Amino acid sequence: MNNSYDVIVVGSGPAGACAAWRLAQAGVGVAVIEKAALPRYKTCGGGIVGRAM
Repeated sequence: MNNSYDVIVVGSGPAGACAAWRLAQAGVGVAVIEKAALPRYKTCGGGIVGRAM
């Protein structure tokens, strides 16, 4: 387990998850901190199309 990160994303909603994913794709070390247990039901997450990511 890596204990050193370049970026910490707080919240794994649509914006946080997308930001963490794009940063990781770019080779940036990312940690995501989420207070809710996953998976969870999130109403706004159903409206994101693949192209938006």
